[in-house]
Order: sequence, then C-alpha cells, then structure tokens
Amino acid sequence: MSDWLDLTTPISDGMAYWPDNAPVHIKKTLSIQRGDAANVTEVSMSVHTATHVDAALHFLDDGADVAALDLNTLIGPAHVVAIQDPQFITRAELEGLLLQPGARLLFKTRNSDQEWAQQPFNPDFVRVRADAAEWLREQEVACVGVDYLSVGPADTHNILLEAGISIIEGLALQDVEPGQYDMVCLPLKIVGADGAPARVIARKREDFGPQK
Repeated sequence: MSDWLDLTTPISDGMAYWPDNAPVHIKKTLSIQRGDAANVTEVSMSVHTATHVDAALHFLDDGADVAALDLNTLIGPAHVVAIQDPQFITRAELEGLLLQPGARLLFKTRNSDQEWAQQPFNPDFVRVRADAAEWLREQEVACVGVDYLSVGPADTHNILLEAGISIIEGLALQDVEPGQYDMVCLPLKIVGADGAPARVIARKREDFGPQK
C-alpha cells in the first residue's frame, strides 16, 4: 500500500471553512483520562468541510442527495492537471487536453502552494470559470476535483452538476505531481445531504492507455 498517496485534507479543530458554513468543532465527550470507559469524540461541521464531494442537491433543489451518487464517477483513472493561470481554470488552458468521455480531472493550482486548510479562508482562491465548466460538460467529463473548498461560483456548480459531473473539493495536492493516477474517492453515505466528507487516495499509473 506504500505507493498509494493520500489526497485527503485532514479535518481539524479550527481549520479553514467556507464563511457562511458551520466551523469545525472537535471535542471528546467521553475520556478514559477523566474516568470514562472509553474515548468518544464529537464532531460538528458542515458537510462541505476539507476534502468533500458535492451532490447535485447542493445547487439543484430537485437534485439527488449524496447517498445517491454514482461511485463509478469517483473511482478509476484520473488525470492530475497543473494549472498555470494564477486566477482561474479557463477553457483556453484546458482545450489542449486530449480526453475521452468519462475522464476524471483533478486540477492542481497555486492553491496548493501552501497548506491552505491551516490558513484563514482565502477568497482569492483559483476557481473553475464558467467557460471551462462548459468545456468540461462538452467533453462529457465524469468528475472534476479542485484543491480548495469550492470549484467556483454558482454558475460553475450549476453547469457541472446539471451535467451529472461529480465534484470533489478541498483536495490535498501539495505533494502530488501532474500525471495519470488510479483514484478512489469514497464520500460518506449521508441520506438527504447535499455533500459529504470523503477519503481520496490515488496511485501513479506507470503504464496507461487512453483515459476513460
């Protein structure tokens, strides 16, 4: 298992969170040191914390919840793409990619230049622009992953989610090189929720054919 990389941002008390979402609070409600029979931890946070997956319900009122997500979109070959634009992920920069329907793309931007989860929320994060989201829809991409708490504004979310494209946000790509990987992303199965925290791991593909 040593060749698997963990792309998951750790959840910790006081970490960065989306400003209008609930902050993260972690505390022990039972403690062996205090004389209890076991240690038990309580967690309070938004489902859109750290590394997480958005469900269609997040921006589409009649959309499916996270428990209904097709895991096939979140498991399989994935391409980590280095983004050079310091502000946006744009159609112009993506058009050079050769993709097949069902591709999974993880975007590594300047967001990954630091351990952003331990810094105050940064409104100036690199995001997917609507024109790029439209191109991704045209390419019939299955999954898009980004290295900050949001893939972008409402129009970007709507374009991707309406097309059935799964969204992974908050990836830890600081130590990940661009290239082809096998990815496993498993969000928690929370009935009725518009998103869920997820554990994401990936392994470099040394020998790969056309991306699927």
